[in-house]
Amino acid sequence: MTDTALRNSPITLDRRLLLGETDYQVTVFPTEDQRLDLCIVSSDGDGQVVSEISGSLAPADLPGLTEVLASTLAGLIAMTGPPGGGQAPLPAPRRHPPNQGARWTPADDERLRTRYREGAGQVELATEFGRTTGGVRARLEHLGEIPPGGRWRPPRADPPGPGAA
Repeated sequence: MTDTALRNSPITLDRRLLLGETDYQVTVFPTEDQRLDLCIVSSDGDGQVVSEISGSLAPADLPGLTEVLASTLAGLIAMTGPPGGGQAPLPAPRRHPPNQGARWTPADDERLRTRYREGAGQVELATEFGRTTGGVRARLEHLGEIPPGGRWRPPRADPPGPGAA
């Protein structure tokens, strides 16, 4: 992103992701010096902070930082894993889903709404649509199916009919 684009269209991100029992709050906002302030906080099911990381990033450095952080964190996982099991191999590089970054079509939107309302899970929908779980969630938020930062709770597929107990 160019400096002009950043000034004219600032990035502001406030996302919540629930992975297992851990709740991640990710906040990113632009600074006056054309950088991005990033804060990631994870908390357990009781709301207690487990981890927190924050810093300032240059938008042009994001691709490189992605690789550095992935490699570093994989190394830390290997170093802090169970003893005696030998050194865990680094995970294979992640392959991007085939439709990551592609525009959603009106037909995709309708099918996504339907599948979400039927109770499909995030991983299932991500696989089905060839997208990331974050991309599916962001689209459902955009479509108004999930409130921003809300929990993943698909509505019931079949609401009870009249007279149902």
